[in-house]
Amino acid sequence: MKSAKSRKLNQLTIGFVVIAAVLSFSSHAGIIYTIEAPGIQSSQVGGTLQTETFDSLAKIGLNNGHQTDFGDYSVDKGTAKVVNFGVYGGAYGEGKYLFIPNKSSVTLDFNQAMGYFGFWWSAGDSGNQLSITTQSESLSFVTNQILDAAVLEPEHYGSPTSVSGNKREPYGYVNLFAESEADKITSIQFFGRNFETDNHSASLQLQTITGRSLSPVTVPEPNTWWLVSLGLVLLVFSRVKRNRKA
Repeated sequence: MKSAKSRKLNQLTIGFVVIAAVLSFSSHAGIIYTIEAPGIQSSQVGGTLQTETFDSLAKIGLNNGHQTDFGDYSVDKGTAKVVNFGVYGGAYGEGKYLFIPNKSSVTLDFNQAMGYFGFWWSAGDSGNQLSITTQSESLSFVTNQILDAAVLEPEHYGSPTSVSGNKREPYGYVNLFAESEADKITSIQFFGRNFETDNHSASLQLQTITGRSLSPVTVPEPNTWWLVSLGLVLLVFSRVKRNRKA
């Protein structure tokens, strides 16, 4: 027969496991990710948007920071360039786009928490990385976790503005929709290896979802991993102790 102390330990173990599971689930919730059909290179949401095309910036204009109507861009590490359109970037084959070289990082801090953010992600590869901070959590991704091959069409691969350009890598307009007021986005960090992006659009309001749903694999926050580990340790300890009494 289990002692009161043993039962209490088991209950505590179950409690930690449940908490860890809830937090692990919550780290995957809050933001809905979609990608538009091949060839679409700008936001398709119907609400009020503010858009940054980078066309007005000089080549090194971002290195001293850049203020927009919806937030501030800053270079955290390395350099960032605003370059003319080409096979690797530049929505609709015109103007300029943001290029973040290897070992560089750019953060966009929003003036107010946003219900929606969308961006043209061109020439995507596994070296591109994205971190999203909301009012309730922080999530991190690499390109091949967001650009889920299961929903991509052959037409997503290759530059839509160049007939024979870079057919190996995906190009798509990615949307991030906050599910609630608590999930609104406060900042986004672009970093990794050769990140090309354009047509950044943001909206304060929660927006009606457009595009095809993605199911990216998120990297949970550190406190989630801690709770999961603690729950497993307590579970093992409880079972060992019970087996010794058997």
